[in-house]
Amino acid sequence: MRIETERLVIRDLERKDQEQLYKIVWQKNVVRFMRDWSENSPNPESFNGYVDWHQTQKDSIDVYECKRYAITLKNADILIGTVGMGFEDTIREVEMAYFLDEEYQGYGYATEALMALFDWCMDVSDLDYMVLTIDCANDASCKVAERAGFELFEKRYTINHKQPNMESDCYYYYRKYRSKKL
Repeated sequence: MRIETERLVIRDLERKDQEQLYKIVWQKNVVRFMRDWSENSPNPESFNGYVDWHQTQKDSIDVYECKRYAITLKNADILIGTVGMGFEDTIREVEMAYFLDEEYQGYGYATEALMALFDWCMDVSDLDYMVLTIDCANDASCKVAERAGFELFEKRYTINHKQPNMESDCYYYYRKYRSKKL
């Protein structure tokens, strides 16, 4: 898969991305809100199987399959983050996800990547909408979601359990609907 935007390329993950991916998953806010990436990644080579599996799925357009794609700058093929989607068992819907290297945050790259992947997902599927679930403590991610056109649907509280990777006991549930074509 390959999507080009004004400033970015969203493409399949490749082995050459492992060093940069390793660096990003150990950054403060990725560890804070997506610690399963770091706790399962003691070194760059720990991504071998993950990247190899994604390579076997590169022709798939099944948005229910949990996939992550590389976000790179158009003028430099260096991984600056990931964006993806897949069926989330806990909410029983197709959810999107993203994270970005802290060096590249604040420039609208996450918003641009999220919007582009959302449009691609709508083009290749019959879904009416996609969702984001964001820890209530993650203000920056909420801003990305809203700039990308996702609307806050509700605030949800966990009861007798914590969602994986959650810092707080609640999360925001966002939805973005497909545009109605005339």
